Amino acid sequence: MVAVLSFLLLVTGVPGRSQSADSERLEELRRMIDREIGVPYADEPTQCKLIPFGSKPCGGPLGYLVYSTLKTDETRLKQLISEFNQLQKKMNEEGKILSDCAVAPEPKLEFSGRLCSVKSF
Repeated sequence: MVAVLSFLLLVTGVPGRSQSADSERLEELRRMIDREIGVPYADEPTQCKLIPFGSKPCGGPLGYLVYSTLKTDETRLKQLISEFNQLQKKMNEEGKILSDCAVAPEPKLEFSGRLCSVKSF
């Protein structure tokens, strides 16, 4: 999450009118995604899901988001994340953004107290 926010701050600082509009849209999409996910409460572990999120300059997701199928409209979430990822990829290319090219490992899910989360090590 911190990496995503840091990346958004970095991109926001890139000059250019189009880049500014793209940055604003990216932030708006992130807020919409967060609202769509809400708090990932579930009745059973099978309702807990992960979804790749963001677009690293070298390819692949920036990370993963946890959501619950009990609360979240999966179709809507996938549409929002797809638009976010495509816009972030475009901004990476246009802004010539660099990355460490590290692959974000897919975390393991945990279900405890009716809440879906990422399992801590």
